[in-house]
Amino acid sequence: MSRVDDPIPASTRRFLLRAGVATAAGAAIAGLPGVAPTNALAAATFGSPAYDAALAAKGGVKAVFQSPFYDATFVAGNFLNHLLLLQLKNWLNSFQFAYKMAASDLHTLSATYASGNLLNYGDVLWEKYKLGEKYKIIDPATKAPAVRNPFVAARFGPNAPKDYTAPNNYYQDSGIEVLQQRGTIFLACNNSLNGHASAAVADKRAPAGMALADVVADFQANLIPGAVLTPAVVGEVSRAQAAGYSLLFIPNFAL
Repeated sequence: MSRVDDPIPASTRRFLLRAGVATAAGAAIAGLPGVAPTNALAAATFGSPAYDAALAAKGGVKAVFQSPFYDATFVAGNFLNHLLLLQLKNWLNSFQFAYKMAASDLHTLSATYASGNLLNYGDVLWEKYKLGEKYKIIDPATKAPAVRNPFVAARFGPNAPKDYTAPNNYYQDSGIEVLQQRGTIFLACNNSLNGHASAAVADKRAPAGMALADVVADFQANLIPGAVLTPAVVGEVSRAQAAGYSLLFIPNFAL
């Protein structure tokens, strides 16, 4: 069923999804690494009412932040910070406090894929599939490979002051949960998710005997709270741009 404000009609979306699955099938037949078979790609629920509303939003300022990199990071204290999250925080603050815009007029999307999709995986996946060990992501708090998503938690805790001039205030927090509270929607890429699930089976990080389709379903069921599963985030970037979002591409950069 088409939505009036959706720049891509449902019929076109179904065609693109079928085409994407067919492309993945061809790659799998060709034996390309890290590609899941089509039965793993087929079953998922994409989108959300909040994401639909964001695409349909009128007025204000809109931006989609895109990154395929998990390692555009640096350590600050006991936290690992990602450049995309810092740029999101800075973007919101500049419009809210320098240009005095209402928070409700600021519309932001996080669009990560490839290794950047790790930002969207919940703690259970980090521990169960040894994502920190696999991708050499060290948790600064434990000095060991991360067994939790190190990008989610609020950096300054639940009681951080909401005075923009105070040290360690709420608005300087780049934790995903704080950015979500400020309205950012985090898009997860199902294509990349299938690749990570396939890799977990191939190098035996998945539990013994667990079928690939079950690993994929496990990843899909254990995204961070509020994350929105999409067929392919690169396609969602185009949808966002068609809906008036400017694109900010975050490079593989670390301070």
